[in-house]
Formats: sequence, structure tokens, C-alpha cells
Amino acid sequence: MYWGDANNRCQNYSFCGNLKGYLPSTDQFVTMYNNKSSLNSLLSTNGGTKFGEEYYYWSSTRYSYQGTTSDDYYVMDMVHGFVDRGWHDLTYGYARPALVDY
Repeated sequence: MYWGDANNRCQNYSFCGNLKGYLPSTDQFVTMYNNKSSLNSLLSTNGGTKFGEEYYYWSSTRYSYQGTTSDDYYVMDMVHGFVDRGWHDLTYGYARPALVDY
């Protein structure tokens, strides 16, 4: 999905009726990647959807280059563990909400 769709999906996500979601930053995705095995185990045990082998998850972090920002956002490659530029109107990525409170 495009970035705008991913952002809307995460902002409209709620868990157990009261915990709100948001699109994670690149730093949060790096932490998720570094703990992917443990997270997948917890998600599987508790009925959640594990991180698959999808390549790109949209982040809320705007792409910047030489001090300027654009309408593009970074994506996290959850297979190889690196952050890359995603073109908001061309790149298809996945959405994975983080929860505001836990």
C-alpha cells in the first residue's frame, strides 16, 4: 500500500477497544528487527500476526537528503535489516502499527 494508506491504517488501528496505534519510526523498526524472533514468538503465542518475510514496512520518519525533507518516507527492510528510501507515491509497503500505550 502507499504511505498515506499505511499511515491511515495505523492511526485508525485500535487494540482491545482502547489502545490506539501509530506508524512506527525507523528507530522503532530497527528495534523490532533486532528482536524479530522474540516478537514473532510472542505474537504467535498471543494470536497476533508475525512479521513475515515481507521486505518493506513504512515508517513515520520523513526521508531527508542534505538537510532537506521531501514527501517521501523511510521504509524498513524486515528481511535484511536495513532502512531505505520509500517513494510515497510509487513504492508499495506494508503497515505494522505500534501501540501508543501497552
